[in-house]
Amino acid sequence: MSESQPTTRAAPSYAPPSTQRTSKMAVWSLVLSILWLGGLGSLAGIMLGFGARRKIPQTGERGYGLAMAGIIVGVVTLIFAIGYWVFFAMRAGGAGGGGGGGGGGY
Repeated sequence: MSESQPTTRAAPSYAPPSTQRTSKMAVWSLVLSILWLGGLGSLAGIMLGFGARRKIPQTGERGYGLAMAGIIVGVVTLIFAIGYWVFFAMRAGGAGGGGGGGGGGY
């Protein structure tokens, strides 16, 4: 009797698609743009979006569209934030009523 040798199977001729990760920078770009945080989130989202768009071709990650969406949403929410702060400043500036304290005369 001879020892039985393990049978080997030929590897399939196709390679399964590699799982590509989505860029975390692109995801955070969109998240921070949505959570505008008084305009600061919008600015951070825009900067992360541009950074992700620059980095994605080098790393081969997915998320180019997410980065673009983060930039667009960031610009829209930044415009909204600027309008909000201008409106708030105009309302607060008009409600002061003269200020000065009117303390005692010397």
